[in-house]
Amino acid sequence: MSDYTNEGALRQLLGLTQQVLAIYLRVSRELLAQVELGRRSLPLAALERLTPLLTRLHGAGGLASIEPPLAPSETNPQHSAAEQQEIRQRLRTCRHKAGNSRYQLENMRRQARPFHRRLALLAPLLAALPPPTGPDPDEQDRRWYTHRLEDANWRLSSCGTLAQGRLEATILALDTEIAALEKLLPAALE
Repeated sequence: MSDYTNEGALRQLLGLTQQVLAIYLRVSRELLAQVELGRRSLPLAALERLTPLLTRLHGAGGLASIEPPLAPSETNPQHSAAEQQEIRQRLRTCRHKAGNSRYQLENMRRQARPFHRRLALLAPLLAALPPPTGPDPDEQDRRWYTHRLEDANWRLSSCGTLAQGRLEATILALDTEIAALEKLLPAALE
């Protein structure tokens, strides 16, 4: 809807019902509905009442220059007691989840250390084994190294870098939400 001269588009842009705009234009809702469908035209008096809205909408930089003012409830730094209680509850929940996530992250890091050590130790040993020629005297070691390396990689899928990264992202999101919630509350209420 790039052209807001259409009464229906204007009405929708401003979030008005047909009834509310009809009252402003001093016409019936039914007439406005017919106008929006293109079946009738607005009377001259209604067009004159519509002109200031359209002029303001299209003039002075157009729609992009019209920044709607915040409602008083949005600019009031004081929140009702119920809103403050809701914010405090969400803040407690976020802090709890962030604390639990940090604990899980530390556990993941602790669990991952032996598997990283295993990979660092066994991979070079497996690579250092001579290639098999004929009967392989190192076959048992080769299988053992391979299985231990596969096991370490499998276990790291649940506590390694990717899993830790996801948890770190969760913690970052929770910390961001905590900071935003703290700004909503007066300092004494946190």
